[in-house]
Amino acid sequence: MTDIKVLPGLSRLDEAEKLLAGRRLGLLTTPAAVDHTFTDAITVLGRRFTLTALFSPEHGVRGDQQAGVDILTCTDSVTALPVYSLYHGDQQGMTPEMTETFDLLVVDVQDVGCRFYTYLAALMSCMTACAAAGKPLLVLDRPNPAGCETVEGTLPQPGHRSIVCAWEMPQRTGLTLGEFARMVNSREKIGCELHVLPVAGLRRSHSWADTGCCYINASPNLPTIQSVLLYSGTCLLEGTCLSEGRGTTHPFEMVGAPWLNPMELAETMNSYGLPGVHFRPVWFSPTFSKHQGQVCGGVQIHLLDEKILRPVETGLRLLWAMEDRSPKEDFWIKGAHGGWFIDQLMGSSELRQSPDREALIRRTASEAAAFREASRPYWLYE
Repeated sequence: MTDIKVLPGLSRLDEAEKLLAGRRLGLLTTPAAVDHTFTDAITVLGRRFTLTALFSPEHGVRGDQQAGVDILTCTDSVTALPVYSLYHGDQQGMTPEMTETFDLLVVDVQDVGCRFYTYLAALMSCMTACAAAGKPLLVLDRPNPAGCETVEGTLPQPGHRSIVCAWEMPQRTGLTLGEFARMVNSREKIGCELHVLPVAGLRRSHSWADTGCCYINASPNLPTIQSVLLYSGTCLLEGTCLSEGRGTTHPFEMVGAPWLNPMELAETMNSYGLPGVHFRPVWFSPTFSKHQGQVCGGVQIHLLDEKILRPVETGLRLLWAMEDRSPKEDFWIKGAHGGWFIDQLMGSSELRQSPDREALIRRTASEAAAFREASRPYWLYE
């Protein structure tokens, strides 16, 4: 850790006093949204201003729901405020009726800098609804725990938007939530009256350790910074019959399947010389999710140097090595709402339909570089 003093937007509310005071506030948030004293956004805003409604993305405003579980509209047990779900079956997002509960919507969630993360789709739906209702929206920005210096991945193809592919950007975005909001509001011509309260002291080159912030689980299966840094690659395994480590103590770091030989897989993966990682053979038995209660063979990815890590390439090469050692039947799985889940994650059918593997790897660099330049006008941090 360093002496750098980085403060999230929630710790700088004095600078938004005129915008917030005297208005009914709605709040989209999660438990990882805390200020520098570890006080959560619901409490901080509720002490100073008039909160009238809470809005829940995936996992719930109190973080008590597992991945993919429908969030129900309810009453918050702590504040007695209504909690409106933005993640429930076919109703994914903010409705016009919900916008009547507030004069201004505050968004404070801990994003992880990855296209798969459903909080991005939730934010876009809120921006669209607020624009239609003529209501302003304020993003309280936070550092990106995956960092802002590196962008990696491929761009989705037209017609492949979903809750896990909210917009046309690479898997590892290199943006904070506030920067993403600025870019999508402009590029999509949403027309939202958008305000962003930036992070104080943040630079693009900062790692999470450099910020001095304490990491709180951004969601139940991202318990460590290591899991966050690998997530934009190993999350691709969710689209397969392979275990991405849910139900273990190292989700997205420990992966495998009952039929795999750990020693052989680790040897193959280490032979690629992928930067910043080492693969160790492991056996594990997930307590829930895929292959629950079965002994799986696989690898644990040990992060050696995050500055040179290429998580998307790592995830792709790992998926291919495991695919080559797996039964072809039922390797790819369907998503909760139909369609091949890997197509939703990748934003195309390319990975499922016999890709040119090396060409795809090359595109994870070239398309990411183009996106990084396109995003530059929306940066808040140098």
